[in-house]
Amino acid sequence: MRSELTKIPGIGKNMAEHLTKAGFPTIESLRGKNPDNVCIADCTAQGITVDRCALYCCRLAVYYADHGGQLSSDKQNWWDWKD
Repeated sequence: MRSELTKIPGIGKNMAEHLTKAGFPTIESLRGKNPDNVCIADCTAQGITVDRCALYCCRLAVYYADHGGQLSSDKQNWWDWKD
């Protein structure tokens, strides 16, 4: 079954699985969350230290959830969310 999280630009099957395992199985479950905390939950679920690329994906996913699926044209990819 395909995760609805893959509707988010830049979130593929693998990252959707990570987010689901971290306790965020839907777009709605990301709404209002702190991207840093989502990333920490993801990395903890995987048993790894914080991965900056995962953080950028979490930033994108939470913004998408908080803004009704709207992303500006310059924020469509995970790498657009770097520090």
